[in-house]
Amino acid sequence: MDKLILETKNLTKTFGNQKAVDNISLRIKENSIYGLLGPNGAGKSTTLKMITGMIHKTSGEIFFEGHKWSRDDLSDIGALIEMPALYENLSARENLKVRTLLLGLPDSRIDEVLEIVSLKDTGKKKSSQFSLGMKQRLG
Repeated sequence: MDKLILETKNLTKTFGNQKAVDNISLRIKENSIYGLLGPNGAGKSTTLKMITGMIHKTSGEIFFEGHKWSRDDLSDIGALIEMPALYENLSARENLKVRTLLLGLPDSRIDEVLEIVSLKDTGKKKSSQFSLGMKQRLG
């Protein structure tokens, strides 16, 4: 049997009287690609935000790698939902420096990440001047 990387059971999110996500149950296998399709307002982003801890679920359960999801799992989850949160007046290197300070990571991670996302040669160019793809990679 394939190992599940992510599972949700009856995941629900309401905002006041508005039900944004209604009892969604997912079973996503490790090393697979899974897409959420639907019209605007269907709850795709809301579901992803619950899975990544950006918003709290109203009810239901989330399991990551076979155990109940906790904030500790965020170190193993990478997600970009909608537009990345960047400091537009800072360069790629400066944006990553902010992240290393916030997360207590060594500066050596900056060059490593810039290399991975192919932004090492952006120099002092402000992220406001980046293409959407460059912003997403930096995010």
